[in-house]
Amino acid sequence: MSEQFLVDFGRDEKRFVIKELLYEGRSYQIALAEDRLMDDKLVCAKTIAYDAARMDDKRYVAQRRKALHNELKILSLPTHLLPEPLDWIQQETSETVMGREPVLVYEYAHGQNLYDYITQNFPEGINPIRALRIFKELVAFLGSLHGHGYVFRDLDPRHFIISVDDIIHVVGCGNITAIGEAPNATKMDLNPSYSAPEIRSETSGQFLRPAADFYGVGALLSFLLSGEEPRESVENPLTKTAFDRLSAVDPAGVTLLMSKCMQPLAKNRFGRAERLLPMCDPETLPTSTTKGFGLLQLPAPWSGAERPDNRAANSSISSGPLISVQQQPEATNPQGQKALQKKEPKGCRRILAPFGLIVVLVVLALVFAV
Repeated sequence: MSEQFLVDFGRDEKRFVIKELLYEGRSYQIALAEDRLMDDKLVCAKTIAYDAARMDDKRYVAQRRKALHNELKILSLPTHLLPEPLDWIQQETSETVMGREPVLVYEYAHGQNLYDYITQNFPEGINPIRALRIFKELVAFLGSLHGHGYVFRDLDPRHFIISVDDIIHVVGCGNITAIGEAPNATKMDLNPSYSAPEIRSETSGQFLRPAADFYGVGALLSFLLSGEEPRESVENPLTKTAFDRLSAVDPAGVTLLMSKCMQPLAKNRFGRAERLLPMCDPETLPTSTTKGFGLLQLPAPWSGAERPDNRAANSSISSGPLISVQQQPEATNPQGQKALQKKEPKGCRRILAPFGLIVVLVVLALVFAV
């Protein structure tokens, strides 16, 4: 069987040979290849998986290719955890209305994606200190990314590879977008469990700020600690199982960090990695007395409308409603009486007073006449 090489239309170079399909998703296909110039080093070759019904749409095809080329630009940033980009190949033929199909070639990361690793080996979550170490590594990565003017947007654990000694590699960079810029229209398929509420369907880019990434990394920490993926609901993102497991986490400062990051409103989260990183060590974890953490609690796991009978069983939460309204007693105090007196028409007193005086004078006149 002849070898299948990736050949650029402008270069007669046979460097990368395709070995097997590594991943096939809705938007991309990634093949495992060997680099003949680097002693058959394993590399990834990423191509676009187009919507079959839109392959004749020039605008759509151009947007998809722009998104892939933007990923090449992202991989070139001097930021750790990102794989090294190796080549940008334009094949001469394409199945779309436009020619010269692009292929992005980058370094292959050995290991297992973080989602599969947790669900298969630690279905109830990993040790809190170990989770904190991974969390800190990702926060440092996000801080570096933000410093270059970008946000990650979607912290899905499937976008990360974990290898020996918990070394983390980033493999899903397609959703990275410049801060404050409108995202590519073909890159709006975010995982709502790991993306901030304000950016899930927002297309202008005005809410693309670092705080959005801290929600996502908090949601990822929740998954690492409990083995349960967060729900899409903004008000109650935790399942009953996740809530119970997170409530038992020791040290509790780890879940305080998670709760701070997963605040529904961006203004209540961390705004910069420089503020979060100093708290990401076991010795410096926040407590309930730390400024900004005193009133933080895990979000309650319930579903549907908020009612006293709709709280999760055994969730250690009050069975009462979130908001209680106290019955107002009838006004019996002097101030209340004065308020009632003010409502009495003033004209009545002015009419009744002279009328009473006339009656008294008439009675006296009759008495003296007798």
